[in-house]
Amino acid sequence: MNLNITLTQQIDALLPQTQCGLCGHRDGCLPYAQAIVDGEEANKCIPGGQPVADQLAQLLNRPKLTAEQSVWPIQSDGRPQRMKAVIREDECIGCTKCISACPVDAIIGSGKLMHSILTDLCTGCELCIPPCPVDCIDLVEDQSPLITEQQRTIEQDELRSRYYAHIQRQESRRNTHKGPTVRAAIESEVFSQFTTEIGIDHDQVVTPPQTTPEQDAKRVIELAKIRTQMKKLDKQLTVRPDPAKLQLLAQLKEKLAMIEGA
Repeated sequence: MNLNITLTQQIDALLPQTQCGLCGHRDGCLPYAQAIVDGEEANKCIPGGQPVADQLAQLLNRPKLTAEQSVWPIQSDGRPQRMKAVIREDECIGCTKCISACPVDAIIGSGKLMHSILTDLCTGCELCIPPCPVDCIDLVEDQSPLITEQQRTIEQDELRSRYYAHIQRQESRRNTHKGPTVRAAIESEVFSQFTTEIGIDHDQVVTPPQTTPEQDAKRVIELAKIRTQMKKLDKQLTVRPDPAKLQLLAQLKEKLAMIEGA
């Protein structure tokens, strides 16, 4: 296995997978990871903040650098405040430009109809804001409790898979001239090489289920609803144990696993 690819994979695993491009790499975390291997400074991940800059310095055996400053306040875990995008739905004109811009497909809606953001999936990357012609998208603080490192790893793996699926959809749309492509042409060769070199089945990683847009939207909505229910139950159970709620939570986890694995 190519050693540079292995190191790129290790660096990419530490990056938050917001795919925001704030590091200066338009296609997000993986191209920045490759640039770090090639000698670029490892303190440019704004969402990761000082913790990620320090982790990268340790991995690479480089001097620790001060992370580039975020416009948002710093949380107790040392990372900038997590943000979520919300649409002022009564002002949305249904142009679909934000849908194409979202790197993790967290926005649903159809042409000339109101759009909605699935906040459980939103990374706060801000990429949906510039293309909105009526400026109806706001960023608000994520009020959820801070996540553990294990939860962060799971979240980053899911976001990475969603982004790879988004890339393939955008490439297909661009090649067939169906619908707008808001971001610049994606360097898909980078992702193809990466997944091939590390021995991942490219089709399995980046190919979304062969469903209609309506089916895909329904599936995403259902997953979001289940996650929301699970979060509420988790909070309730931390206050007061309840066997019935505990059983319901287990059932929801099973249902979530079944839908995600379908």
